[in-house]
Amino acid sequence: MNRIKLVIASAVTLLGAIVFSGHVSHPAPTATDKASAAADISTLRIGVDNIEPVYYQSDGATKGFDYEMARSVAEGMGIEPEFVPMEFDKLFPALRAGEIDMIGAQVTKTSELEREFDFSAPYFSTYVAFLTPEGSAVRTRRDVNGKKIAVVDGAIQGSYLEEKYHDVEIVRTPNVDTAIELIERGEADALFYGAPYAQSIINGAPIALQEPIVYPVKDAPIGFVIRSGDQRREQIDEVLKDMVLNGEWLRIKAAYFEADPLSDVFRDKGS
Repeated sequence: MNRIKLVIASAVTLLGAIVFSGHVSHPAPTATDKASAAADISTLRIGVDNIEPVYYQSDGATKGFDYEMARSVAEGMGIEPEFVPMEFDKLFPALRAGEIDMIGAQVTKTSELEREFDFSAPYFSTYVAFLTPEGSAVRTRRDVNGKKIAVVDGAIQGSYLEEKYHDVEIVRTPNVDTAIELIERGEADALFYGAPYAQSIINGAPIALQEPIVYPVKDAPIGFVIRSGDQRREQIDEVLKDMVLNGEWLRIKAAYFEADPLSDVFRDKGS
């Protein structure tokens, strides 16, 4: 399995962002917000992308990096987590409709999303990957120029491609399975998606895929997403800060992604 290594500087940034993240003013609560506030506050309904390594079943047990992070956050808040798995493109409509209270699915904070939703302090950093079929001439990031690149509609990769790659044809799809089908039919040359999902996609694809082309995205923190004005954001941030300082964050990360070289940094911070 391809493991993702975060550099030491990323760990310092993550901890600093959690400890020193500020708060912004919010608009008056909407009807949806008021309905949510009146709901049973003893449960936190968490929307998750039903795919490894976010949320999945293994040997009868529920696992996943974002699943464990969200569960620990809810427990730290003293409330019961309720997980609602769905496809990624259904998560934001569900949050808007008040069907869930929080999204925990490797969502990168962007200025566009921040105009509508609130983000918690970061709990991970964004890594992306190009996935290509076996025998593809695409071997590096530069090789995608002039190619058709599939992205999942609503995911950050589409916006990133538009901003950073000016010589690709973006093909938007509703989900990963559809993107792989396009590659199989020769209607797309690669899938551009979050790197933590890469190995799971490779393992489950009906066609042989090459090793992913993985690289980090600067200034792209991943956080939990909640409705704008939800007062639980401060409590979520406090729990995340405690999880970093007491080593819980590192324990969860090490279970899904290689821990080195972060251990010394977190030990310096009191873990």
